[in-house]
Amino acid sequence: MHFVQRLLNQSRLPLTVGQFWKYAFCYWSIFAVITFGQLTMLWLLRDGLTMRYYETFIWLLDGLFWWSTTPLILYASLKIPIVFKDRTKRLFRQILLHLFIVTFLITFLNIFHYFITNPIMFRLVGKFVSAESYIFSLFMAYPAAFGQYMLLVVGFNKVSYIYRYQALRQQHFKTELTNEQLRGQLATAQLQSLKMQLNPHFLFNTLHAVVSLMIKNDIRKATLMITTLSDLLRAVLVNQKADFIPLQEELRLTQQYLGIQQIRFQDRLKVEYDIDPATELCPVPQLILQPLVENSFTHGISDLTTDALIRITSKIVGDHLQLEVIDNGIGQKQRKASTGMGLGLKNTLLRLQQAYGEDASLICSYPPQGGTVVTLFFHTQTKTKIQEDNDILLPYYR
Repeated sequence: MHFVQRLLNQSRLPLTVGQFWKYAFCYWSIFAVITFGQLTMLWLLRDGLTMRYYETFIWLLDGLFWWSTTPLILYASLKIPIVFKDRTKRLFRQILLHLFIVTFLITFLNIFHYFITNPIMFRLVGKFVSAESYIFSLFMAYPAAFGQYMLLVVGFNKVSYIYRYQALRQQHFKTELTNEQLRGQLATAQLQSLKMQLNPHFLFNTLHAVVSLMIKNDIRKATLMITTLSDLLRAVLVNQKADFIPLQEELRLTQQYLGIQQIRFQDRLKVEYDIDPATELCPVPQLILQPLVENSFTHGISDLTTDALIRITSKIVGDHLQLEVIDNGIGQKQRKASTGMGLGLKNTLLRLQQAYGEDASLICSYPPQGGTVVTLFFHTQTKTKIQEDNDILLPYYR
């Protein structure tokens, strides 16, 4: 039983041990019935006699023998597979090995009949089959036995190959699905990590501004700034599990942040918006504009004593969304030497690439008249790359 179960597991056939023996019985029964019909016709043609009952008993033993050896035959077919695509020399060796196995089995069967069945039959009915008859029977039955054996071997090889191939494909498919799911989870985790890096960065800068106001004994502005900051953080926490929000929600968060800065700058700061209505429902990473606006304050207009301007624009360009944050600050000429982007801009670029792939871009430009223009450019699809990957995977895991 255990040997048959291991054989089924190795061949990947979806059968129980009981089903295996039933199918094996059906297979050999077909040839047993054909053989019985041939023998019956032979005896009818010879003196009008029919097959005697002890000969029927021998025929039945032959059928049971081949049925019982089915696991060994199938084991040999797995160990010595008949592969027609192999070289002729190797194929010839495989067939020769199976020929040797068939010869051994049919020889063993006839020896068993001669030394075991013959004495029993002689005691019961007084009949004895001579050795010459068994040798004659061996050579007469040999072609049919070899054909039945090879048909089983080749057929089992093909069926086993199909099931093993399907099992490997299914395993490979599940592995790929698992890998894709893990890649999607990793991308989401990295995106969430990058977003969480921004929150403390922005929070510390704002608290530093509050401390500065308190040192200057401007309690009213400090209190207003803390209240506005509280409103902003509450709005962020409402969507803390959402990596992507509509642009109109992102603009609302940006307006709250700018409200904090206007407490500092008061009449010195002017904010303008040029938002295409078609872009308002486009999903964008949460807090994607805040570091750009903060960059304008930190490196652009913080030193201006009057007429500081920040302008935020959005528009559809083909199948892309273009966002711009423009300031009239010092621009590139008067900016201090820098080795590259600051933390906010680097983080923003990483978040865009994580969410939209290499197609997303962040470009800093400096117009001749002064100031800085930071441009974000990425697809306007309703779902991001991460969301699409998750949607593809979810049906297979429900």
